[in-house]
Amino acid sequence: MVIILILVFLVPLLLFIASLNISWNFYVRAFSKSSYSSDSVMLTFDDGPHPQNTEKVLDILAQSGVKAVFFLIGESAVEHPEIVKRIVREGHLAGIHSMRHTAGFTIAPSRMVASDLEACRKILEDITGTKINLFRPPFGVTNFNIARAVKKLSLKTVGWNVRSYDTAIKDPQRVIERVAGRITPGSVILLHDRMPDSPVILTGILEAVRKKGLKTTIFRELNG
Repeated sequence: MVIILILVFLVPLLLFIASLNISWNFYVRAFSKSSYSSDSVMLTFDDGPHPQNTEKVLDILAQSGVKAVFFLIGESAVEHPEIVKRIVREGHLAGIHSMRHTAGFTIAPSRMVASDLEACRKILEDITGTKINLFRPPFGVTNFNIARAVKKLSLKTVGWNVRSYDTAIKDPQRVIERVAGRITPGSVILLHDRMPDSPVILTGILEAVRKKGLKTTIFRELNG
């Protein structure tokens, strides 16, 4: 009886913890670190496009000759299609980050999740004229329903192994130091281009990457 009670509480707890840790690959197989790169890291940005901050991030990337991956919210893409076009035009990759980035997405049935992702993909493909197959779940949450939708739509899920917490840590220098201390070859770094301090944080991280003797690139695992 004790064992049954333990399982009744333990299994749901483990499933919940797994849903919050995308790099565990429990529900979906997510690309969170390159197995091939010995000298590079990859920058990824969530929650855009933002009418001011994304443009500033793109300016810095252009000046530095760096390419990145942007996971875009469908409704924001509709409002700022010119920024989405610029992202792809300048050689960056665009990916799906849901239509609205709400908590409800994480508990929706698979049919609704698939419909949401299909709508976001269509918007991005119509704007950019390119095929979109990359996906990052809102909040990094995965579960059985999201896994079913990802499989149905043949999406490639992208996670991370360096989380900046730039939406929670108010001091940009602390964010830079946090990321710099965790960067290793093959790292996938999670940032948010909607934040006011995004340009400062990006500049600091690019400098930290350079000091470590590393490059910034889009890993080949995401192409094709």
